[in-house]
Amino acid sequence: MPRRTKAIRKTARNTVTLALPEEFMALCASDGVTPELVLRGFIADLAGIMSWAADPRTDGYCSNGSDERSMAYEYYQRVGYPWWNKP
Repeated sequence: MPRRTKAIRKTARNTVTLALPEEFMALCASDGVTPELVLRGFIADLAGIMSWAADPRTDGYCSNGSDERSMAYEYYQRVGYPWWNKP
């Protein structure tokens, strides 16, 4: 049985404005995908966000699969983000 997603309240803290480099834009264009799709997919994979068919999310975030979730988190750890602010 799919789990129920919580209603997400959007605030200014949930919004980031980011200038994307031309190289990223060109990569997305060459593959025929939008930058939004790529970024939402990576964020969903990293955060483990699921969007069940029986209970889809309305914000467009959905993991691309279990392997992708694992690889996204491995990247995050490899860069060292979890340890940047720890003594």
